[in-house]
Amino acid sequence: MSLFVTNSDSEDDSEPPLKVSRIVPEDISDTDEWEEIPLNLERENFEITIDNSTNDDSRREKIRHMVREKQTRTSVHYLSMVTYMHLACTRNKWLSDKKVLKKLKKLLPQAFLKQVKKFKRDIELSNPNRDEKLTPPIDLDPQFIYILKYLIKWFRLNFKICSNGIRVLGYLPKEQDPLSYFPNNSAKMSNVDDFLKTIKYFKHNRDTAAMIFTGLVRSIGLESRLVFSLPLLSVSHKTKLQPIIDPQKLSVNKDNDLLYPYFWTEVVNPVDPHELIILESVCFHNEEDRLTRLFRHRLSPITKEKLQHFYTPIFCPIPSQFNQMTMHYVISLDSKGLILDVTLRYMVDVAYRWFNKLDLRTDVGRAALLFQSLILYFNKHIQYGPHENRELDVLRELAIVNYTIPNNFTAMKRNANVITKSTLRYNEIIEPGTPPIKKIILDKHKTRVYFKNSVVVGKSENQWKFLGRSVLELEKNNPIKMTNALTPRTIYKKRIFVSNVMNNTPELNETKLYSFSQTEPYVTLSVVTDIFGHRVLPRNKYGNIEIFRPSMVPKSTVWITLPGIEQILLDYKSKRLNTPFTEPIEYISVVVGFSFNGKNAIPVKNGVIVLDTLLVIARKVWFYGMEKIKRIRVQASFRGWITLLQSLRIKDRLIKEYGNEDD
Repeated sequence: MSLFVTNSDSEDDSEPPLKVSRIVPEDISDTDEWEEIPLNLERENFEITIDNSTNDDSRREKIRHMVREKQTRTSVHYLSMVTYMHLACTRNKWLSDKKVLKKLKKLLPQAFLKQVKKFKRDIELSNPNRDEKLTPPIDLDPQFIYILKYLIKWFRLNFKICSNGIRVLGYLPKEQDPLSYFPNNSAKMSNVDDFLKTIKYFKHNRDTAAMIFTGLVRSIGLESRLVFSLPLLSVSHKTKLQPIIDPQKLSVNKDNDLLYPYFWTEVVNPVDPHELIILESVCFHNEEDRLTRLFRHRLSPITKEKLQHFYTPIFCPIPSQFNQMTMHYVISLDSKGLILDVTLRYMVDVAYRWFNKLDLRTDVGRAALLFQSLILYFNKHIQYGPHENRELDVLRELAIVNYTIPNNFTAMKRNANVITKSTLRYNEIIEPGTPPIKKIILDKHKTRVYFKNSVVVGKSENQWKFLGRSVLELEKNNPIKMTNALTPRTIYKKRIFVSNVMNNTPELNETKLYSFSQTEPYVTLSVVTDIFGHRVLPRNKYGNIEIFRPSMVPKSTVWITLPGIEQILLDYKSKRLNTPFTEPIEYISVVVGFSFNGKNAIPVKNGVIVLDTLLVIARKVWFYGMEKIKRIRVQASFRGWITLLQSLRIKDRLIKEYGNEDD
């Protein structure tokens, strides 16, 4: 609500409104500044307008809509990740099928196959022990590169792009026909037989072309991998919408507007197993981009100056008005079906995925956890070899080198790889003794930059309790940080908070934060024995017990979560429930959380705890109670039917005596 004061006698409408201050009479008499102000204001006409244009309901609805949209996009992001990885595994399995490899090899010229056979024979003669690095002859490496370049040219001349492939450029607008945004003109391939038919006609879309090219490399006996850049969309609201397609343009332009590929090929150099050859046979127009040589294993320490030997940026889309393609995750699949995360080889600023711990508070952290879990799932029946383990070590070292440091505060705060002390959250600190990776000037201030894996997150004692952990007694006076960012949520605590501020003791409002290393598994309460020899259940001052994790259940007790168990035991204790049992059952209601209504903290209860010796009888009492509830419900149903029948009879009698129902 805002207050506006206007003068209706003003001749100039553009004049700003008068500023009205509260004037105390004593102040007027003691100063000469108010002598020229007229005291008679009867002729002045003032209008007070109360502006209540801000609609809280519409604002809340807008926030709810944004939250729902964010949840929907997150679900689409996760589901797409699972779907595309399953697609890649299925197609890669087809490429290793014996029928497919045999049919692909028959397509190649005999003269070329003879050249390949001669090259493989020379390799075996020159390097009998493949596990050791030997100096290859000078003529073998050019021969190998010649074979790959010939295969690329032959494939580009013979394979025909006749349809469209994957086109993921944005989210589909709501309530729109998908056929207007996604072309569906490719021949379907649901099994190996359909894939063999595609090989026979040797025409399809560019994605299938890259797969077939990988199969061709495998058919001549070279160790090749199918590389797939998963076409995922960001969950951000800034992500563009999918552009509507033009059928005329697509009939001529078969995805030539997509400047970067989704599929390509990696080949292990048989002359030097420490090297990978990156091949792209369809998308790139520059011939030098179709073949890239990178190190597979680390022959020397990885530094910024040697990045070009391990990393290539030509496959990562550059956002622009002409390009909406994105890159998030890149996987490679070998002939055995083993999946490797090779994103670091093609993409920069993803070091956070290789940290010892992921930040699950962020969208990228949760997505990275799902991605790693999917790789473990698809590789569950396949073991990493020594070369793959060494390759993963190289990628891990590459992650710590291949990053960029933002040059402004906002970008630094959003960065997932690095952080400064000025961009820490209220509950974060830099682990003591961590050396900075660099010193920069950020917003005209010199500051140190650290990797985010050096961040230690602190939680209050209550927050750790919700997670089933207790703060060590020796560490309670040594918090890693004190914060006043945790504002109270109940009226009682708010009064204490305000009282401390008014009494000039704001330090009493600060909350102690502890790290994970300062905690231990929750120390459960114990059952005690009173002076009469009876075992007494532990409880807090409110008469219940807080259990947020199953590990917090006290020893010698059982947590029963049967529906309605608390009310049934209460009826049994007050003898409102007739049972053949007479043994007393001591129980305590369990609080599993709290809900806040803006004034008070309302406990959320779920079940009770009883002594383990009373578990059987408590369940029997529960069965009797449920039978009673069932009988009451049946009787209530019968009463309802009786009332309905009586009402119908009365209505029928009234109709017969006084006329039709319509009258």
